[in-house]
Amino acid sequence: MKKIQIDAIEMISLMILFELGTSMMSIPGRDAGKDAWLAILIATGLGALLFLCYGSLHRRYPNLLMTQYSKVIMGRKAGAVIAFLYIVFFMYGGARDLRDTGTLIADRTLPHTPLIIISALMIALVMYVMHLGLEVAGRTAIWLLVFMLVLGLATNVMLVLSGIVDWGNLLPIAQHGWQPIWQVIYSQALMLPFGEMVTFTMILPTLKKDYRANGVGVSAVLLGGIILTIVALVNVLSLGEDVFQRATYPILSTISKVEISDFIDRVDVIGVMTVIIFDFFKIFIFYYAAIKAAEDVFNTSSRKLLLPFGIIMLISSVLMAQSYQEHIKIGDFVLKYIFPIFSVLFPLLLLMVSWFKKTENKKGKENAS
Repeated sequence: MKKIQIDAIEMISLMILFELGTSMMSIPGRDAGKDAWLAILIATGLGALLFLCYGSLHRRYPNLLMTQYSKVIMGRKAGAVIAFLYIVFFMYGGARDLRDTGTLIADRTLPHTPLIIISALMIALVMYVMHLGLEVAGRTAIWLLVFMLVLGLATNVMLVLSGIVDWGNLLPIAQHGWQPIWQVIYSQALMLPFGEMVTFTMILPTLKKDYRANGVGVSAVLLGGIILTIVALVNVLSLGEDVFQRATYPILSTISKVEISDFIDRVDVIGVMTVIIFDFFKIFIFYYAAIKAAEDVFNTSSRKLLLPFGIIMLISSVLMAQSYQEHIKIGDFVLKYIFPIFSVLFPLLLLMVSWFKKTENKKGKENAS
């Protein structure tokens, strides 16, 4: 079977689309108010450092998935438990983003269509792209990212021409001190989306060997973080702190304000389309990671897992919360207490044990000689 390989630009495109995903919809760090952009900017730097941990593990085991080198590092039984937990983590992440996307579409474009129908169509498309393969997704990601960036630039120009950008909404910076900003960085801005980048430990082995994972990953984290910072900044400048914090979808509230001389208005459809495209790729990456992890853990073909995992993700997305408010409340708890276990604790544990074992082996060889 031909080995799947993608180049740096495809990997970076997938990573950036994954980062922006639901982050474009919710804007992490909104509890910091008008300083949300600053929280995201700082979290971007911390996210780059966090990815160095993932990249270092990949450098030590370049041909292995994270679920595979977990068993090498921790032993077969403990490693298998960690690998199984990551299957649940990836499935939950994908189901959660599927619920976000379905709710957005139901609220903004198809209010009379049941949520499960919308989500079923989305997961069916994800399963189809999974069937086509990661290489197809990577090539598609390049073109869609370029299209989204051009569209975003045009939208920002229209916002400026509309006269709704007010730099006074930004000042004073850090009005309430730095403590609220640091709290938001920990509870929201770091884990969403940078902690979720641990998902790419299941994809890095497909990166062509001519490229370094740390360079590719850190570049993507920084580029995605800067884009997200700009998005948060534009939202604050256009909406003001109060509306920015209260809006369900700040980016849509901002874009809906675009109006230029009765010639251009009602362009909020651009925002809906943008969020849906970003969310699709995020769901796909979570789904892909879950399939590859299960393929390793259960020693079965990924083809046999496509439909069952799609159905599980669909049903989970619908049943995980009774309302959108409950969905957000659960998400806040998960981001603060559950995600750090998978994004920080387990990777650091694997890296430290791996380093300790390598050091012990090196001392053993020296003593033997």
